[in-house]
Amino acid sequence: MTTDKKIDMITMGLVNNFLFCLVDEMTQTMIRTAFSPLTRDIFDFQCGFCCGDGQVILEGQGTLLHSLVFPPLIQHWLMNHRDTTYPGDVIITNDPYSGAAIGFPGASHLPDIYMLCPIFIGDKLAAWSVAGGHQRDVGGAQPGSCATDSTEIYQEGLRIPPMKLYEKGVRNDDLYQIIKVNSRVPDIIEGDIEAYRAACTTGERRFWEMVELWGWETVETSFYALLDYAERLTRAEIQAMPDGEYEFDDYMDDDGLGYLDAEGNEIADMVLIHLKITVKGDSITYDFTGTAPQVNGAMNTPFATSRALVAATMRFMMSLDIPRNDGALRPVTLIIPEGTLLNPRLPGACAARGATAAREQDTMLGAQAMIVPEKAMAGASQVDTLLNIGGYDKDGKPFIVMEGGWGGWGGRPYDDGVEHNTPPHLNAANAPMETQEELYPIMYNEYAFAPDTEGAGKYRGSLGLIREYKILSDKATLQLRVDRQRMGPWGLCGGKPGAPLEAIINPDRENRHINKINLEMKYGEVLRWIAAGAGGWGDPLERDVHLVKNDVRNEKVSIRRAREVYGVVIDEKTMEVDLLKTQRLRKTMKKDSVE
Repeated sequence: MTTDKKIDMITMGLVNNFLFCLVDEMTQTMIRTAFSPLTRDIFDFQCGFCCGDGQVILEGQGTLLHSLVFPPLIQHWLMNHRDTTYPGDVIITNDPYSGAAIGFPGASHLPDIYMLCPIFIGDKLAAWSVAGGHQRDVGGAQPGSCATDSTEIYQEGLRIPPMKLYEKGVRNDDLYQIIKVNSRVPDIIEGDIEAYRAACTTGERRFWEMVELWGWETVETSFYALLDYAERLTRAEIQAMPDGEYEFDDYMDDDGLGYLDAEGNEIADMVLIHLKITVKGDSITYDFTGTAPQVNGAMNTPFATSRALVAATMRFMMSLDIPRNDGALRPVTLIIPEGTLLNPRLPGACAARGATAAREQDTMLGAQAMIVPEKAMAGASQVDTLLNIGGYDKDGKPFIVMEGGWGGWGGRPYDDGVEHNTPPHLNAANAPMETQEELYPIMYNEYAFAPDTEGAGKYRGSLGLIREYKILSDKATLQLRVDRQRMGPWGLCGGKPGAPLEAIINPDRENRHINKINLEMKYGEVLRWIAAGAGGWGDPLERDVHLVKNDVRNEKVSIRRAREVYGVVIDEKTMEVDLLKTQRLRKTMKKDSVE
């Protein structure tokens, strides 16, 4: 839908600013009312506001992985239920496959529940207030509903096709009961779902204030003007890029069923993600043809997630001034053949798709680095670690500890990677150890940077991060999703890859290295994982010697690594750089690398 009416830039800008306030208040409502630390502390959710036809007019500051999932959900709903959608309705779904067969890809994976609330002006469907994100548990074989080894979506939890949780303001208690009895933590899931609804109600309330201030005709005209404006700015940015085809490959460790046998031998091939980006004029195509077929395990990523990832990743090439709405995707063509890793067919399992989504973004960033190298970042640590520890506490109450683990960003053409920073496709936060220990029967033995894990470079990547957990319940089920164990995040322009990820059971006794796994743990047993280091940018021998010295003094890089990788000689007693020896060593190392 478009409008023939005109709007001045000042009014359009004011409406856009009001929308920012509206969506920010929705986000704050979620944080203040949610039950789960996953929502309240880690921010694994997204709020937004959409036009009546479903186009996102503004997304929130939450997890970007959930951005732009909403339009196809709304459009699919309107195709079947336009005449039976009423004020006070609340539509809920988590089904990745609803609508996919007819061109309206569904949700992300079953733990991601999305809520759509229509807003009417008279009989006209004017807008949608939307929210959604990751729930603590929706059933399935493993606590947390994110097992990597499921082979069908039917094993992964409760599927909710688009349905009314509320109709004309009246709650559907039967549907609510179905959702609750399928979760190991029913009170938490109910609390978070109601937090979603509260956020949508906040959005609707503020929308009415906007209409009262400017009038509906001006507001509606501004909505579609903002979409057109975002499209114009995006096309101008693409037009300035060099035309051409840019290809990049990256790999998953395995299909979700693990790549090591009981003796630690590799038994599985890596899983290819291939991308060709074509820039032509003011349009751009992301073509994933050549990516591996959908896999047997749960690493498949539904199409809706890929759409959101393109929106999030393309911004690394774009101006920050472009409004965050659906108009920015109009110049984009997305090609992902059905039946592949990034667009699976039913009943493909997809519970662990988060790591695949991260690798998909890595592939996009790698290809984009060829287009705009001055803006390119080396490979990030991403969120390749997701753990769920589930069981019962001393009072017999069920608990699920869920954490996503990351390190930080890769080196950039102008600076080091950002340490312990949310992955590029998320906007998440850290779960405080003290809170987790207070809520759950676990203890953190260590939470620290892992020295010598950075991808070396003129601008180094961020360090990996160590987390070590001790089980304090009689027993617990560990479900662990890890990746980047076979190949660390890549470097750029001569930068080195980051160190691969490690996961170890009982490092002081058993020292058993594991990959993707589900296992039972007992009281006192320990899980230790070390996130991958991020890739470096540029030749490590060109790194400023004072930056190397600071890293050594801060115990991020060892004296030995400073010498062997960066060619910087540091006196162990004074901790000062020996400039003469450093110059000689670097000259020798550069000569050897050429030969």
